Amino acid sequence: MLSETLLLAQNIKVTNWLTPVWIMSLGIGIGFLLVILTLFKFAVLQRIGGLNRIAENSTAKWLFGIVSTLVYLALFVGYIYWQNGKKLPPIEQLVLPLIFAVPICLFIGFGIWSLASRRMSGEISGLVFEGFLSWLNKVCVAMLLFAGIGFLLAPNNGFGIIKFVDDPMGMMNSLGRLPFTGKFEEEFTIEPSADGSVGEPVPMVFDGAELVWVRFDTDRRLAISTQEITPETPTGLIMEVQNVDENATLYLQRTDGRGPIPHAQIEQLYINNLDNSPATLKINWELAPVYREMAVVPFIALTVLALYLFYLIFAAVSPKVSAIAFSTFKTEVSQPLYTIVMVLGILFILGTIYVPYNTFGEDIKMYKDSGLTLIRVLAIFLAIWAASKSVADEIEGRTALTVLSKPVGRRQFVLGKFTGISLAIGIMFIVLGLWFYIWVAYKPVYDFQENSKGVAEWSECYIEAIHVLPGLFLCFLEVVIFVAISVAISTRFGILANFLICFSIYVLGHLTPLLIQSSLGAFEPVVVFGQLVAIVFPVLNHFDVQAAINTNTPVPASYMAWSVIYTTLYGAMAMLLALVLFEDRDLA
Repeated sequence: MLSETLLLAQNIKVTNWLTPVWIMSLGIGIGFLLVILTLFKFAVLQRIGGLNRIAENSTAKWLFGIVSTLVYLALFVGYIYWQNGKKLPPIEQLVLPLIFAVPICLFIGFGIWSLASRRMSGEISGLVFEGFLSWLNKVCVAMLLFAGIGFLLAPNNGFGIIKFVDDPMGMMNSLGRLPFTGKFEEEFTIEPSADGSVGEPVPMVFDGAELVWVRFDTDRRLAISTQEITPETPTGLIMEVQNVDENATLYLQRTDGRGPIPHAQIEQLYINNLDNSPATLKINWELAPVYREMAVVPFIALTVLALYLFYLIFAAVSPKVSAIAFSTFKTEVSQPLYTIVMVLGILFILGTIYVPYNTFGEDIKMYKDSGLTLIRVLAIFLAIWAASKSVADEIEGRTALTVLSKPVGRRQFVLGKFTGISLAIGIMFIVLGLWFYIWVAYKPVYDFQENSKGVAEWSECYIEAIHVLPGLFLCFLEVVIFVAISVAISTRFGILANFLICFSIYVLGHLTPLLIQSSLGAFEPVVVFGQLVAIVFPVLNHFDVQAAINTNTPVPASYMAWSVIYTTLYGAMAMLLALVLFEDRDLA
């Protein structure tokens, strides 16, 4: 038993558990390296005469900002074009992506010139190494080290101690193959074949190991093979193709490569036309990397880069709001309660792995649901506490009056408080979310062992772990709404009233849709009351992914996009209320 514990590299269960963690670490590490390159780029731009003065000239800033925005929009549309098989999707499918792309490209297009200005040359280092980004740096460095150690341990079998991942170089090769995979289409005309023909060669270059499926659509009867067709060619390597009931012939690639298309580099197909008339053949196929799980790495890396870039641009374009947010963030994360809540979340996530849920093999669903609920409730509690202490107590203690005596307006004060508290909650979600991701990846390994099912494959651990990320994101959006509501309440009331009102909103927000859909919904006053509450209070069921967890269904990107829009609109409404309530508040 002791040797099994010490020689973790010999235990495949440990590697299967840590491989999804390594993939996440790789994405974060690559994103952090992109951040370093971006910071270096801004350091260079800040020293180039002319470019570092664009932000100081209104006309030049508008000109360069619009050009940069158009360039980023063109890159985005080019990505959509490439993802959609080198054609643009219908306009109705482009509306939602453009709703996000246009404001983001505008923000970045104009913001980068503010970051490249001379004024920011001495401030970026302070922003990077203090406050929100200092916490993010620690997380990114830890993940980068974990990914790097995984590369070192794999060739040496973990030196007999521990191994994070089996084939990191193969996974990196799959990552490099991502731009060359996707869906493809070719069309050929095949003349009738003579007797004894080995087949007409048609160019079709792909790796059989990356093939997902191939569909042949033809009006004749064809014989297709990846090698010359001779009497000695095994029948298992020849595909008989003809449309049946006007349906094309579809071949799914075997995972073991023992089908008609081997796991090898294919340069061309050999086709025999078995009819007497020329054949029209349309071939559609899809390629995916050998390790398809690596497709998530670029999105994680871009998310890390976006976090840094958005924070820096926000600090550059709104220095006063950013200063208040920076002070609020440092105050909140230094509170003992913040550490206590973080530790409680860490211990609960770790401890509940071993709790038997008596779900007949579905314990992981209960574990994910309880973990997401815990993180959400702890974050809401912390948000209400922080808003009350940061806004209400400062108003009562006349600290707000001191702050507003400086060149800071009431709107900047409220927006800065909201931003600072949201950043503190964001760090909590990042730390607890990564911790939760790690142990969700371990849960299948533990459950398989407890139920005597053998060893869980790392791909199963990865699927379970990666599916919690949309849930964490939606929970964060819900908490952001409560931050806005709590800040609005704190402009007039103290902590007790804040907790009572937010608790009522939490209950109503989660129960109103259920109340309307229940049998009581047939009673007209109940329906009217439910609809009234749904209009005034946030519908928090939009952020609940329990149904997706129970059915093992991934959350669609479009659903998360609409949730972001809903959060933005409701959060803006709550902040507008906060500004109205605070505008005529007597601080003396």
